[in-house]
Amino acid sequence: MRKSHLLPVFLLFFAFTNLQAQNYPQNYFHWPLDTPLTIVGSFGEIRDGHFHSGLDLGTDEMEGRPVSASAAGYISRIKISADGYGKALYITHPNGYVTVYGHLQKFTQPVNEYVRKIQYERQTFEVDLNLKSKDFLVKQDEVIAYSGSTGSAQGPHLHFEIRDEETEEPMNPFLFGLYAFDGIAPELKYIRIYPTPEAGIANKTDTSVIYETQSADGILMLNTTDVIQAYGYISFGVGATDRIDNSQATLGIYSAELFVDNALAYTWKYDRFNFNDTKQANAHIDYTSYVRDRNTIERFFRLPGNHLNIYDDSIKLGTQYFGEEGSHDIKIVVKDFAGNKSQIEFPVVVYPTLNQYQYQAHATDAMLVTNAKGVAIHKAKLDVSIPSDAVYQDFYYTDQEIKSPQYLSNTYRVGSWYEALDVPITVGIKPETVLPDSLMSKVIVAEVQSDGTLKGRGGIWNKKMVTAQVPTFGDYTLVLDTVAPEVVKDYVPADMNSYRGAVIQFIAKDKLSKIKSYSGKVDGKWMLFEFDKKSNMLQCDISPLMENKEHKVELVVIDERNNVTNYKFDFYF
Repeated sequence: MRKSHLLPVFLLFFAFTNLQAQNYPQNYFHWPLDTPLTIVGSFGEIRDGHFHSGLDLGTDEMEGRPVSASAAGYISRIKISADGYGKALYITHPNGYVTVYGHLQKFTQPVNEYVRKIQYERQTFEVDLNLKSKDFLVKQDEVIAYSGSTGSAQGPHLHFEIRDEETEEPMNPFLFGLYAFDGIAPELKYIRIYPTPEAGIANKTDTSVIYETQSADGILMLNTTDVIQAYGYISFGVGATDRIDNSQATLGIYSAELFVDNALAYTWKYDRFNFNDTKQANAHIDYTSYVRDRNTIERFFRLPGNHLNIYDDSIKLGTQYFGEEGSHDIKIVVKDFAGNKSQIEFPVVVYPTLNQYQYQAHATDAMLVTNAKGVAIHKAKLDVSIPSDAVYQDFYYTDQEIKSPQYLSNTYRVGSWYEALDVPITVGIKPETVLPDSLMSKVIVAEVQSDGTLKGRGGIWNKKMVTAQVPTFGDYTLVLDTVAPEVVKDYVPADMNSYRGAVIQFIAKDKLSKIKSYSGKVDGKWMLFEFDKKSNMLQCDISPLMENKEHKVELVVIDERNNVTNYKFDFYF
C-alpha cells in the first residue's frame, strides 16, 4: 500500500495563505473582543442539521465581556429570541457587509432602553427590529454590547459573522484578513468507500466500508492490511477535524480535495454559503453515519438533492468509474485556512470479476422515492405525503405498524431514520379509539424517540386522522395532551446566599407540546420575563420595584394544545 506524509505547514496568518482573500477588503474589520483570541467554533463547521455560519470566539467561560463594533456603521437590526442567537445585534457597514454578534448578555444602555421600551409597548420578550441608519451610529471598536450565553449557546461565548448585505450570505471571516495564529494541521481520521447502489462493488460488498487512519513517523495510512478492491461506480468520504493554536476546541476543516491518478476529481471549501441551503449539511455529510455513530464524514460526491455552492462546479459529481482491470492512485488532502494540511494516499485495485457479486435486494413492498418526484402513501390507518425535493437521494420507502396499546394509536415506523429530509413530510394517523371532538383537539402526533420518550409534533384532527408535518422519518403515534405546562419557582430574593440578586426565576416546561406563549405580571402590571428555551428559564428583573414590601407574581403559560397554567406566587423584596 502506498503511504503518504502528514504535512504540517506552520503559518502565522491566515490571509497570507489564501488567494481568495484578495477578493475581500483586508484589514477593514477588527476582532470584536479585546481578550486574547480563542476560536471555539469554525465557519462551515457541521452542526446538528446545519452549517455553522460564523466564528465562535471564546470569552474565558465568562459572561459580560465588552463586545465592540468590528467596523464603523450603524445598528440595522436587533433580534431577541428564546433560542437561536438569543440576543443579537446586526451592524451594516458602508462597504456592503453586515456583521452579526450573537448570544449577547445585554446591549449597551441606550440600545437596552430602546429595546425595552418596545418590548413593554408590545408586551413581548421576543422582538425582531429593523432600524434606520440614523438611529444608532457606531464607530469602529466602540462597545456595543456584552457577551453572554443566550439563545441556543451551550456556554458563554460570542458568535461573530460577516455577511454580504445584498445576498445575506454568511462568509468566512478569515477571508477579510482577520488574523489568527495557527500552526496545527487538521487530523484526518477516517476514509469511507461508497459503492453506488446497484452500480458498484467495493471489497466484495455494495455497502459502504469505513477505514480508520494511523500515523507512524509522520506517515499517514489506512489502518488495514487489505487492498481496496473495487468495480463499477465508487465514491469516497473523509472524516477530519481541526484545531487552532490557543484553543482546545475541535473545529471543522476549511477545504478538502480528492485526486484520482493525480487529477483533481472533487473539492469543496467553506468560503460562503446560502442560508436557505444550510440544512443541506445533511446532504453533504454521510447522514447515516452521523445519526448512527455520531461520525461526521464529508462526501466527495454530490447527491441529487444537494444544491450547495461550496463545490467547484467545473468538476463532475465526484463518483468515479472503475471498470478496467488495474490499479488507481487515490489521494485525499484536507486543509485549514492557514494552509496547514494532512493527506493520505492509497491504491484502489479494479477487479472486473467483482461484478458477479449480488447487490442487496430491497423489500418487495418497498416504494422508490426520488428527489425529483413526490410520493403519497394512503393506507387504512396511515397517510404519508413526501413532497418533491424532500429527500436528497433515491431510496426505497417502507413503513411498519407496531402494536402500541399504551397510546391512542399504534406506532408507525415511517421510512428510515437514516434518510435525511430537506423539507418536512406530512404524516396522518388514525386513532384506534375516537374521542369526543373536545378531546380530539388535544390529540397530537408524537415521535417515539430511540430512548422511548415522546416528542410532540403537533397535529390537526380532520374527522378521520390526525395529521402533522414532521421534520424527520421515524416512529410516530398519537397521544392525548391535556396536561398544562409545569411552572416551578427557581429563585426569588427571599432565597438567601444567592448571587443572582434582584431577579425572580421560574422553570416553565411542557411534557409533550412546546410552550406557545408566556406572560407575567407583578403587582398586576405586565413585566418583562425573559425566556431561555434550552434551560426552560423564565427570568424577570425586579430592581425597578419598590423595596421592603410584598409583591404578587402571576405567570400565564400556554402550550401548543392551549393547556393553560396560571401560576401565582407572593414574595418579599
